[in-house]
Amino acid sequence: MSTQISIEVARQLIREKSPVILDVRNAAAYSDARIPNAIHVTLSTIKTAFKFGRDAPLLIYCYRGDISKDFAELFSEFGFREVYSLKGGFQAWHAGNAEIERSVASPAVVNSNPAMDWILDEGGNPDDVNAPLADGSLPLIKACQKGRAEVVEALLQAGAKLACADAYGNDPLWSACYSGDLRTIGALLKAGADLNRQNRIGATPLIYAASAGKTDVVAFLLEAGADPELRTEDGYSALELAANLDILRQLRRAAVRL
Repeated sequence: MSTQISIEVARQLIREKSPVILDVRNAAAYSDARIPNAIHVTLSTIKTAFKFGRDAPLLIYCYRGDISKDFAELFSEFGFREVYSLKGGFQAWHAGNAEIERSVASPAVVNSNPAMDWILDEGGNPDDVNAPLADGSLPLIKACQKGRAEVVEALLQAGAKLACADAYGNDPLWSACYSGDLRTIGALLKAGADLNRQNRIGATPLIYAASAGKTDVVAFLLEAGADPELRTEDGYSALELAANLDILRQLRRAAVRL
């Protein structure tokens, strides 16, 4: 099992145990700036670390601390006994004024764009915010599902298309309702998301939120003007699918106003 550690604990670990340090960012970021003595590793070159033996402590970092956790779990499954991932990743390390190593003539510019950092962490292409991530999902859809409002806002500013959907026909707004994050939902509506878009079975974001018991989301959507009378292909409205009394009351009041 791996452990996520803070910058302070990581620095202590380096002083006391001299761990093997693995950088799992892309090659360009590694070339620009890195933790001293770090080795660049990707999924295709992961066996590079095996030469140090499974008793060697490993410290793994990425851009923001997300994907390094997955790498750390992978090494644990490989039998490495002492595996750590760096909380906050290289961004936190650099922001904390910890020592870095940089290539000759490199300005060591650290990417501070949350959308680009997140896409890189997720195995996507930072030059195309609409290209699929490593798992095949679209950046905007996945960021909405996770409720990563700051990433969603940056993706939209970078040109992410609202007119996209996942394999089930659900768009970014639906995905944001799944996360329940109101800031994310608000960012999408401000960018022009279709509040009443129906998916393949005719369900709107409001119908989904009502059926899933997301009371705050229902209130937010109704306030934004969501139509409570739209129905699924099976003929059900949000009111008929309301998962709790609060949602039922909200939808009844909305229906009376119409």
